[in-house]
Amino acid sequence: MPAGSKFVFQMHYTPNGREQSDLTQIGINFIDAAAVTNEVFTLVGIDQEFEIPPRSANHPVHASVPWFPKDGELIAIMPHMHLRGKAFQLRSKAGNNESILLDVPHYDFNWQHTYEFTQPLPFQDVTALDFTATFDNSAANPFNPNPDEYVMWGDQTWEEMAVAFFEVARPRKQSSTDEVPEDAARKRIAKTNDDAPSPAQVAFADAYLKRFDANQDSMVSFLEVPRIVQDYSFYRMDQDGNRLITRDELIAAAKGRRAR
Repeated sequence: MPAGSKFVFQMHYTPNGREQSDLTQIGINFIDAAAVTNEVFTLVGIDQEFEIPPRSANHPVHASVPWFPKDGELIAIMPHMHLRGKAFQLRSKAGNNESILLDVPHYDFNWQHTYEFTQPLPFQDVTALDFTATFDNSAANPFNPNPDEYVMWGDQTWEEMAVAFFEVARPRKQSSTDEVPEDAARKRIAKTNDDAPSPAQVAFADAYLKRFDANQDSMVSFLEVPRIVQDYSFYRMDQDGNRLITRDELIAAAKGRRAR
């Protein structure tokens, strides 16, 4: 963890009618920096644009991981849905070959798991990570708050989420030749668009840098932003997938289209 970082915890409580005491604790282990061989961080695959029709018993939502380090390894996976979550399947692609990495045929919101691999999965030959989250919005689902509702993304339990968290390990000393997945859009190098940015777009980029650029190197790294930014918006602006957002990428994001 970089010096000056903050740990932020999000706690979810459900009232039970009686006053309770919070028993949360945290323990931190320290180690010589020279002994740290890998950086471990969380990547997110997510779809927030879905709409589950009323009384649909088997509605699939598809999503993928937008970026992962080719020199890294996948350690664990945690799928996350709410009360209408029914099943989850994660697939990896390597060339023309596709493998099922995780299959959860009976997802249970009240009994969520983090699935840890016995042996980490190297990303070296992986070209894509895709998953399908399946929802049951029918009356046959005993946990369904209302089978007659159209259901979309939301933080509340009676809304839904289609998201998976991926625990990834990467060698601490990164190679300057690190590549991103074989995705043409991810290989574009961010540059200022031919048309000059507006003052508002420049102001957005400068304000973003001022807010998050903790080490003042004129870029925002993945570790400099809060978890919510990492999960929901970082990779939309990090157009070349190098886990650094430049001023040009911020301006391009403000323009509402990818930099060319």
